[in-house]
Amino acid sequence: MDCQTKTMDPVVRDILTVGLAEFAARGLAGARVDAIAARTHTSKRMIYYHFESKEGLYTAVLDHAYRLVRGDAFNASQLRARPPLEGLIELVGHAFDSHCEHPEFVRLVMYENLQGAHVISQLPDIARLNQQGLDMVADLLARGQAEGSMRKGILARDVYMLYIGQCFHFVSNRSSVQAVLGSGQDPDAERAARRAGVIESVRRFVETRDE
Repeated sequence: MDCQTKTMDPVVRDILTVGLAEFAARGLAGARVDAIAARTHTSKRMIYYHFESKEGLYTAVLDHAYRLVRGDAFNASQLRARPPLEGLIELVGHAFDSHCEHPEFVRLVMYENLQGAHVISQLPDIARLNQQGLDMVADLLARGQAEGSMRKGILARDVYMLYIGQCFHFVSNRSSVQAVLGSGQDPDAERAARRAGVIESVRRFVETRDE
């Protein structure tokens, strides 16, 4: 959780938390401010006071959701203190856990994609949060390549998209995967296995290979 979220007014945080669940379940068009107000410790009037409109609340919720998942990553100084491959593996595992712990974020981003990412494209802070994650990967990759533990010619964007895509898919497609493939493990074991698989795929992609 980033500093802005930690210091947020409790009433605003309550509205955003309930709003995230409502918008993730019903999208902007289907969500109702009355339903959000009924589940918070405030009123519809106060929601409009803080956010002006349903669209304003949706925009704030989207920003809040990205801060929950992208804004709580390890800071750059923590990662610099670790060997590059170890730091990358830790970053990937953390990303997987964040996606699993915030499924509403995944559903909200799926809705945004169906709408052509219209709102996301107008929020520079979301691009900044994602760029911070990409910069961490780039730093780890550059250090790993310099010391010889990671392969040359790999782009940070490719590494980032490799693990973010897998983290997102595990949450977004969980129901359909279970429907067509069945559930062969209990949920905790399945999550642990997929987490390990995402980490291993990234490790194999970046690690120097014996020729």
